[in-house]
Amino acid sequence: MGLQNEKIAALSFVTAELNYLAPPLDRPRTYTFEPPSGEPRSNIVPEPHSVPIHDLRPISETVSLDREGFALVRQKSSVKDFYDEDEIKDVYYPETEQLIKAVTGADRVFVFDHTIRKRVEGAADRDGGLRQPVARVHVDHTETSGPQRVRDLIPDEAEELLKGRVQIINLWRPIRGPLLDSPLAVCDARTVRPNELVASSCPG
Repeated sequence: MGLQNEKIAALSFVTAELNYLAPPLDRPRTYTFEPPSGEPRSNIVPEPHSVPIHDLRPISETVSLDREGFALVRQKSSVKDFYDEDEIKDVYYPETEQLIKAVTGADRVFVFDHTIRKRVEGAADRDGGLRQPVARVHVDHTETSGPQRVRDLIPDEAEELLKGRVQIINLWRPIRGPLLDSPLAVCDARTVRPNELVASSCPG
């Protein structure tokens, strides 16, 4: 990691406040529907930390999905309107399949859903279907939930597929740019130790 760390240290960066998880008294959870009477929608308490966020564009070709856990690639889409659900499924899903195949060498890509996020001041997440940016540091899948996703989506082939290599990959892109509000930041997977992760749940 030494040479890569030197390269990163030479990059331009901004310092931003990210919301980590405060030490919880109970298992963290966030309801994706109206919670039971007397229950808060979420019991997660944020603990902000100021951290440097580097611009990796100058060394994007040295970043590896298999090593750092993410990659930065360029792709010109033919989609005219990313708010058009039909166009996303008819045009962007096939584009996504080809892009991920090209980046990973995968034999098969299965696109199972998408989310459009847009920050609207004062609006609640999922209010009228609107998805706000997630304002806390998190991981979407675990060693358990990843394989289970395969079983849920492709039940007839799951056990055979899981004998080989399966990856759950999030593909993100800005609809308009440059993105100045609620930008996406990712973390080098090698800098996170297993004992630093906290299991949480999203009922519903």
